[in-house]
Amino acid sequence: MLYMGNVNRVIFWVIIPSVLIFYIVFRVVEWQKYDDGGRQLIAEQHAINLSGRDDIDCLILGGSNAFFSLSAEQISNQSNLTCYNLSLLNEGNSDAAYFDFIRNLPIERAQIKSIIYSSVYPLSKNLFLGRLERNQKQTSISGESTFQFTGRSLASYLKNFAQGKSLFQSVAYPMPTPSGDFNFDEYDSCQQDKIRDDWRLVTIDEDFKQWLGDNLLTFSTLFPNANISFVLPSTFRSQVSEDDFVKFSDTLESVVVGNSANFIAQSSFSDVSVMCDGRNHANAVGREIRTSELLVLMQNP
Repeated sequence: MLYMGNVNRVIFWVIIPSVLIFYIVFRVVEWQKYDDGGRQLIAEQHAINLSGRDDIDCLILGGSNAFFSLSAEQISNQSNLTCYNLSLLNEGNSDAAYFDFIRNLPIERAQIKSIIYSSVYPLSKNLFLGRLERNQKQTSISGESTFQFTGRSLASYLKNFAQGKSLFQSVAYPMPTPSGDFNFDEYDSCQQDKIRDDWRLVTIDEDFKQWLGDNLLTFSTLFPNANISFVLPSTFRSQVSEDDFVKFSDTLESVVVGNSANFIAQSSFSDVSVMCDGRNHANAVGREIRTSELLVLMQNP
């Protein structure tokens, strides 16, 4: 009994406090070493690219689906628009961060006559719920928020350690081209073998309608002379049946049109050969295919 009492005291006074201290220290280190994959630098490069430009009348907005998979340069070359790709990875991480970023850019907003807003959030219930959570936390463009006791699981760090990967460094994305497009010439991290199709379409409930309506209203306020098109992007989505997708798309269209915007649904990518490193990230070939289709759909609504 005395032995068991000593063991319990060691557990209570030594082991448990040690584990707790280790966990807190680890989270502090994680917070201090936060790596945004170049997101903040990319945002700053957009501001540099736009400085002094007075010819832009078209903007591509949205998240990484648009950054990887749409080309403002191609749109400019193949239409009467002069377009710039102002999409950000993770769609700026929160709505407030993205809108503030756009408001502070050196661009004549009244001159913009076409807004192409491409978002994957309707295609993923999990991504959409994560968006609402980041909106509550007011996450910055870099993805950084205030210190928290929760974060990536320790198991994920152990997995990276076992595989010889850096514990804290994320994928470094290249700076955008002068047109704001993703620079595939400086990116060699496409991994088609790791692409998985696990889309779970969002529930078009009041929360979603409110989010989409608020965003479309904000864009129309920021760009009062623009024709706004909401684009349901091309992705690799072989697991969603065509019938289910058509029904979902029709319902989403009614919400978009009800908010005075155009609706464009792009076809899915047929296979991973035109993808880069994710189910919504095209490679250079896929980008050309998707942009060409979008141009046709814009000209023939």
